[in-house]
Amino acid sequence: MYVFDLDGTLVDSVEAHVKAWIDALAALGVKAREEEVRPLMGLPAAEIARRLAPGRARELAQLKIKYFLERHMDEVEPYPDVDVLRLLPRPMAVVTSSSGVLARAVLRRVGISVDYVLGGDEVERGKPHPDPLLAVSRIFGVPTRSMVVVGDTVYDMEMALSAGARPVCIARAAQPCRPDVEVIRSLRELLSGR
Repeated sequence: MYVFDLDGTLVDSVEAHVKAWIDALAALGVKAREEEVRPLMGLPAAEIARRLAPGRARELAQLKIKYFLERHMDEVEPYPDVDVLRLLPRPMAVVTSSSGVLARAVLRRVGISVDYVLGGDEVERGKPHPDPLLAVSRIFGVPTRSMVVVGDTVYDMEMALSAGARPVCIARAAQPCRPDVEVIRSLRELLSGR
């Protein structure tokens, strides 16, 4: 079973997320720079909110969703190689650190269809913990050791490793997630590794 991260893996959306966090912080009267926000991408949204505005994390997270949907959704584009998803075996899931609401909205907007979407706000402990993969395992009856987890951050790889799944880092023009995991540069490479 394939389990994909969303942002930076299937869709080019990291910039939109960073801008939405900055907009949300500004609405709370907090001035933030990209350099402060970008390194947090890949963590669960609740954790990002806690780190950026410890006393107002819940409010910040809600504002971020609002601004992403209202101001930045149109900036999100699927990567050209997502067409290979239709050639991979099912079931297939997306596990993301973004909220489930945002993830499903993004997938609808870009026309990507998967069998299940799990947001970082829909499990008690998100990435890098194994909990999201354990939830997918329960839903589909697929052991985590039979999952191939494709993501673009160290948090994705740590989640896969901690659950006993096979981690695959997609390094789109960036450094690989970790030196000790399989690295691909395009989702098309998954077709040769089935």
